[in-house]
Amino acid sequence: MSHLLSQLASLTFGQMILVGCCILLAFFFAALVWQTFRIPRWKKPQKTINPEQEFVRKDPVLSHTLNKAEKLEGLLQEDIDNLKKDLDQERESVTLAVQALKNIALEKKFPQTLFQIYSEMKAFPKKNQEAQQVDMEWHRKVGISDLEVVPIIGKNGLSITFVLLRHVYRLEAILHHYARIHFVELSLLDSNHAKLMVARVKPDQSLGRVATENAVMEMSNGEWIDDMIACRLLMDRRQSELSLIAGHHEVEQLKSKFKFQSSFKKKS
Repeated sequence: MSHLLSQLASLTFGQMILVGCCILLAFFFAALVWQTFRIPRWKKPQKTINPEQEFVRKDPVLSHTLNKAEKLEGLLQEDIDNLKKDLDQERESVTLAVQALKNIALEKKFPQTLFQIYSEMKAFPKKNQEAQQVDMEWHRKVGISDLEVVPIIGKNGLSITFVLLRHVYRLEAILHHYARIHFVELSLLDSNHAKLMVARVKPDQSLGRVATENAVMEMSNGEWIDDMIACRLLMDRRQSELSLIAGHHEVEQLKSKFKFQSSFKKKS
């Protein structure tokens, strides 16, 4: 013992620190080994099975029935997933088709065209025969003939039947008045009473015949779109001709007030 103490006394300070570290590491590893063998490892708790489940698992008939039910449930879930996928695809295609129809209607001014037909024809029954003939000449310029205007019983609106480019149509116009909302709902139907288009138009309160806002509520595809586009183009041309004639009225007045030589006449 005295020899060990003499050896320790002869150690340098650095050597003493090294010996101390070795002793501490020895104690650490000893404690680690002791903890490893003393404390049992954590075991995953086993899933407990209640007596009813154990009975079903052991019974061959019930077990087979449950297996069939699980397979059926899987098939039904697969059908639901496929149905959801099909509905999502249909929703996407329908949304694209609806947007395409709305774009056509708004770009080609279908709501304004229907509203213009209604505005120009709503007073037709109140006019005398001569005025009606003048109106019919005006309507024929856009391809409209065989006009009939009657009130809709029980509603604040009119039913306008007409022939547009050899096809019979009926336009139902219903006026809606609320506290802060005022609009006309226009429904276009074919000769078989099938609904082709429903539009809502908010007319200008002062001018009456000018639509300030419009919206397409319903619309179907078909040949009637060609007739409506042609009617709109003819309406625009008729308005252009009217504007040109009105602008030329000043020239007619000058011709009536001043006499020109024959040199100003058109050459044949």
